[in-house]
Amino acid sequence: MRYLICAFFCINGFAASAQKNIKALIHAERSFAAYTTANGIKKGFLQFLESSAVVFPGADAVNGIALHSKSPGSNAVLSWAPEYAVISTSGDFGFTTGPYHLRSSKNDTISSRGQYSSIWQMNKTGEWKVLADMGITYTYSRSLPDHVAELDLKKINTLPFTNEELTKADQLLNQQLQEKGNAAYGSYLTAQSWFNIQNHIPVMGARDIGDLLKTLSPPSAIQHEKAGIAASNDLGFTYGKLNNSPYLRVWTKQQTGWGLLLVVSKQ
Repeated sequence: MRYLICAFFCINGFAASAQKNIKALIHAERSFAAYTTANGIKKGFLQFLESSAVVFPGADAVNGIALHSKSPGSNAVLSWAPEYAVISTSGDFGFTTGPYHLRSSKNDTISSRGQYSSIWQMNKTGEWKVLADMGITYTYSRSLPDHVAELDLKKINTLPFTNEELTKADQLLNQQLQEKGNAAYGSYLTAQSWFNIQNHIPVMGARDIGDLLKTLSPPSAIQHEKAGIAASNDLGFTYGKLNNSPYLRVWTKQQTGWGLLLVVSKQ
């Protein structure tokens, strides 16, 4: 039965991968989840990660293919589903985030819960691949969703930016966080912003995120590490360290300035 499941999702996943739209992105994420649940964590990540993809098992970003290639594998079952997806105007770059469940084996109860976030890009052969993946944990009981909130940047007015400009924006925010504390996030928040913070339930929207930020300790040491952007220059991601824990951010730029669509922090 597992081979029939794999064949279905591999064939249909490849067909959808040639499409540049948000439905194809969501389909790729669901195919990744189904393949991993059926075949195991090691095989799933080796199948869907880009060769240069970064993951964050600890404080440092590491190459995901190298990490999982060395893994002996296990009977653990990882299940997840997207609940928010954003795609660039080029239709070949975006991210998804949603809850995950981990079981020690398929017959066990859930041993760990949390929220994943994946940055996706279509490669030169037309396949969707993960460029960066970070998860946070929490104890809240959340079901895997059927519905996905979608944001296509074609539907909002964005401004183009370069990788260098994005790097400077990320570094500026880091400086502001050290000077002003978490209040520095305020000018970067929009109705579409989504925050995944370690040990906290995910929140969306400027007001709810603002309430969450008031409960968090201000950061002390922050370091930018790398940035990457879509071919359409309207969506990009950055990552680095905050208090020796990794962070991942997704950015866009509008007439009002830089906006954060996603922030993930394992602090």
